[in-house]
Amino acid sequence: MKATIIILACLLTYATCSKPSFQPGFRLDTSPGFKPDIFSNIIDHFNDDVGLYPQRFWYNAENFDQKTGPIFLYICGEYECGVNEQRQFPVEVSKEHNGLFVYLEHRYYGASQPFDNLETENLRYLTSRHALADIAVFLSTLNDLIVQVHGGEKRKIIVVGGSYPGALSAWFRAKYPHIADASWASSAVVNAIEDLELYDWQIFNSTSRSDAHTCTETIQSMTEYLDELLSGQDSTALEEVKAAFKANTLTNGDFAFYIADIFVGEVQYGKRTKLCEFLATLVELEDIEKFYKLAEKYYDPEDNKSYYDRHLMAKTEVIVPDSSRAWAYQYCTEFGFFQTTYEGIHMRSEHLARAYWDQRCNEIFGKEIIAQARETNVEFGALKVKGTNTFYTNGGEDPWIWAGVFDDNDALNQKARRLQGENCGHCVVLYNEEESDSEELRAVRKEIKDWLDAILYTN
Repeated sequence: MKATIIILACLLTYATCSKPSFQPGFRLDTSPGFKPDIFSNIIDHFNDDVGLYPQRFWYNAENFDQKTGPIFLYICGEYECGVNEQRQFPVEVSKEHNGLFVYLEHRYYGASQPFDNLETENLRYLTSRHALADIAVFLSTLNDLIVQVHGGEKRKIIVVGGSYPGALSAWFRAKYPHIADASWASSAVVNAIEDLELYDWQIFNSTSRSDAHTCTETIQSMTEYLDELLSGQDSTALEEVKAAFKANTLTNGDFAFYIADIFVGEVQYGKRTKLCEFLATLVELEDIEKFYKLAEKYYDPEDNKSYYDRHLMAKTEVIVPDSSRAWAYQYCTEFGFFQTTYEGIHMRSEHLARAYWDQRCNEIFGKEIIAQARETNVEFGALKVKGTNTFYTNGGEDPWIWAGVFDDNDALNQKARRLQGENCGHCVVLYNEEESDSEELRAVRKEIKDWLDAILYTN
């Protein structure tokens, strides 16, 4: 309730503004650490004059060379934004160039809310096109302010992002080359795919790098047993399994999605080895006992399952930390990315076929929703984004790699690296540098630095 009141107050304030702007009297604070602030951005960049909304950002100007330093913009995506303490490698690179580092919150996520509720009608401005225009207005205004205050030429700009924001980064360089000089796009899902069954196949492929018998086959046997329960063979056992995860309110399909994501999340974020070591301890157990042990290991009592529960996602109240409804709207309308079952490998429930996703989207938003993946690819180019100066990276075990770019395009100065080391998952390059990092990861990071050097110091 408190967050809703704050957002409403902000909306009333920003409705009186006439043009996008920083707060009155805003100047970069060069004291140590990140500073939070708010930028008034345009709700509808393309048609009606709907007004402005408060868009949050965080910046660190401690090492910024105010005369010539570049701007590194880290694009936040489908989550509440903030300083990401686990992904500080881009921040360190910015410091090496005496850059200004900025995190920008995506519209409709966190407290960057154009409206005081998430009614389906109000979500019509939640598109990647509007998000890109937000970035363009923000960066243009920021660069103009720096030149106005400190003089010199407009500063060079690097846009950085991972996953969906990685795609935004690549698309931004292509669409606004006069604003950004380069895109650093980690695990960038630039190819919108409605039925992303290869996501499932990659979990099979990645877990097979461990002992296939104790890892991949354990997931398969648990999935087959779950499908037996979901098909009505033992309703009592199904309720007991759901109860172990405090998930009795979930529909059968939503529960199947939740279970699949337990395995997926570990592999996606570079924890495949740990997952497989755990699954090896379950091999000799009865089917239902495997689920009890899975719950003991992975059930999170603080997770209300709002990302899975379609009834919770249908609620329109703005809850700052909860991005589930907004992201569902984006994938239901723009991208698809429906993680459907890959036939014959049993890595997720057969109940998660395409019909499940269509019904889910329609029930959440109260009307027929059609994913426009083809239109998104026509807009941005799918795997042939035409922006120059773009560096793509992908983790070889990441199930999202099939929506990403694998090949260099020398004519456009596009680089693409797929890291094949153990547990190389989603956005692996962005994470903090560690002594345990593989030589392959170190080499790719150095290549990114050298590539950026050439762009930043070439007129």
